[in-house]
Amino acid sequence: MIVHSWSLQRRWLRIRRPLAAACICGGILLAWGRLNQPGVSVPTVVAVADVNPGAVVSPTDVQVVDWPAESRPAPAASTTDELVGRIAVGPILVGEPLTPQRVVAPSTLDSGEVAVALPPDPLTASGLVRPGDTVNLVGQSQTGPRTLAASARVLTLDPQQGAVVAIPLTAAPSVTQAAATDSIAMALLAGSG
Repeated sequence: MIVHSWSLQRRWLRIRRPLAAACICGGILLAWGRLNQPGVSVPTVVAVADVNPGAVVSPTDVQVVDWPAESRPAPAASTTDELVGRIAVGPILVGEPLTPQRVVAPSTLDSGEVAVALPPDPLTASGLVRPGDTVNLVGQSQTGPRTLAASARVLTLDPQQGAVVAIPLTAAPSVTQAAATDSIAMALLAGSG
């Protein structure tokens, strides 16, 4: 048996609105507290000055700041050591979090040198040649084998892809022609590396 009382209904009507208002205010306070809660931050390198493509990144161009972890690019640098002294590959803008892919190392070529890619050969596949070694490049001519470039520096090496070597600019035409016709070989010099 349900007893309806006019006084019980009046009491409920009196507290219903204040109770609803209190619940709404409590929800708003909880949501505001979550939004303004400090998140986890991680050290991230950002640009503090615009850097043009091709310019060297200097210590005054970058700084380490605390960046919110949830919005930080995954490959972003956490120390300036990865960026300072390297060359910007594109424009870098103030406030931009920087990744190591935005910069490249300065050229390892000396003045008057060019880099030439060579096809793989038995010597590169042998594992005896390493980046930094010095090699002679020998090609076939009508009169027999001849040295196309003496004391070439090996810059990079991949047994399946071949090697990239630094040679004098004057030797580039004959070396690239020999590489294109697959009539070139490396000769590792003693005392290399």
